[in-house]
Amino acid sequence: MEDLQILEALFARSEKALAALAEKYGKGLFSLAMNILGSRADAEETVNDTYLALWNAIPPQRPDPLAPYVYRTGRNQALKRLRANTAQKRDSRYDLCLEELSQALPGGTAEEAFDAKLLGQAINRYLAALGREQRVLFVKRYWLGQSVSDIAKETGLSAGAVSTRLSRMRAALRAQLEKEEFYL
Repeated sequence: MEDLQILEALFARSEKALAALAEKYGKGLFSLAMNILGSRADAEETVNDTYLALWNAIPPQRPDPLAPYVYRTGRNQALKRLRANTAQKRDSRYDLCLEELSQALPGGTAEEAFDAKLLGQAINRYLAALGREQRVLFVKRYWLGQSVSDIAKETGLSAGAVSTRLSRMRAALRAQLEKEEFYL
């Protein structure tokens, strides 16, 4: 089923829409949740929570395109579960991703960025200036939360090459943010 048909089915409150979402986006949502949570059971529950959140949000929302909305909703559900699971402890693989990226962001941590919307726009400008391969590495690591070794396997690069490229991208991002005066 195409995205437009899925949206129409959601607006019609048809349960076929949930089956279509599962068929089209289920594997990607599960992979995203696994990368963040590291637990099969939590990932499965998160995917189901995502379907429920989408069911409750559409209507009135009519996202176009649908895919980014679905994955953003799934990521947010996974992060919500991660916060609940790891309250008062730091043992998540995803925490490592955030810790790496926080070194390039103002305020020391991603959560302390003083203006998330402006910062997001600056990061988007930075990503737009990168080549496709670099953007893919950045997104796989810092949006999808994939491990360096998984990224290396998928891209055919060595783990060391992936780490080096990510390190250079973080340094370049920090330099751009300093140039745009996100650091005072």
